[in-house]
Amino acid sequence: MLLYGVDCCPMLTRDKRSLEFTVTSAFMKLFRTGSGTVVNDRQKFFCVLPLTYQIDIRTARFLEQFKLSDNCICSLFARQAESRIKTIFAAYSDNIKTVTELKNSVEDIFFD
Repeated sequence: MLLYGVDCCPMLTRDKRSLEFTVTSAFMKLFRTGSGTVVNDRQKFFCVLPLTYQIDIRTARFLEQFKLSDNCICSLFARQAESRIKTIFAAYSDNIKTVTELKNSVEDIFFD
């Protein structure tokens, strides 16, 4: 529910942190802990990526589909979508060219 629609809206870092705080708080209540380290370990154990990573992956996937759309309005903004995708990819590595590579890179960063 928290992620509904975030892929199509530009989000500031503080917005991502606010959503991340909500998830972290839920994990803390669920596991009765106040430790961020415990929460991080549980996220890894249950294969739950932090929300900031999930938002970047979802946004890149949305923009990729948007860019490939045959809709004439979408095609007007395809260049901006491509620019935003490149910015997301570059935040993780200069070698990333696809959303799948982004997802794999993010999983390698978090789960290793």
